[in-house]
Amino acid sequence: MKKDKKKRIRVHLKLKPILILSFFILSMSLFFYYLMELPIKNIYINGATYLKDKEIIELLEIKDYPKLFKYTTKSLEKKLKNLELVSDVKISKYLNGTLKIKIQEARPLFYNRSDYCYVLSNGQTTNSYDFSGIPFLVNYVPNQIMERFIKELERVSNENLMLISEIEYAPSRSGEIVIDDTRFLLRMNDGNEVYINLINIDRLNTYPLIYSLFDEKGILELDSDNERVVFRSYKSIEENRRE
Repeated sequence: MKKDKKKRIRVHLKLKPILILSFFILSMSLFFYYLMELPIKNIYINGATYLKDKEIIELLEIKDYPKLFKYTTKSLEKKLKNLELVSDVKISKYLNGTLKIKIQEARPLFYNRSDYCYVLSNGQTTNSYDFSGIPFLVNYVPNQIMERFIKELERVSNENLMLISEIEYAPSRSGEIVIDDTRFLLRMNDGNEVYINLINIDRLNTYPLIYSLFDEKGILELDSDNERVVFRSYKSIEENRRE
């Protein structure tokens, strides 16, 4: 009788780890099934100004709230990065069925009349959208200068960029010799004109403060290598012409 009791105890002890392992496998299977069947319940989109939420949702094919793990985050991000307006995107999934889309949009900098397109801060061009309040580039700019111009213009705030009506590429010359091939002439919405070069382009962020020091309309030169501001009123320019 004692031998039989010992055998039963041994069998019981061997079954315990098997039951634990089975329970673990079953739990993981149920959890995996839950994940595979979990639908998207909430969609949050941040950072989109020009892109519409509807446009983003339709592009990603999630308007019918499909299963959360039907598409990988990488594949969804790749679709959005194909849009000219998207500089960067980060998509996150959560186990409560939430999908968060964080977008970094490129800024529209100006409309290029030579190429009939909008130029964005990421270097892309587009005609798929209409933007208001941005300046027009009225003449041709060499490719190398254009690349630098786009990069530097991004340093100008939206508020000050909207003060510009027209941009003209205007290298400074002495006779036939080009002194500064990075200079531009900006025609402002308030009637003033501003000369600026790429190395000093961030001075445009102080334009409202600088111009407030003058009582007349005229030409403001911000392209010098020093901190000196040169201002010539239209009135004084006209008087010099008459002399």
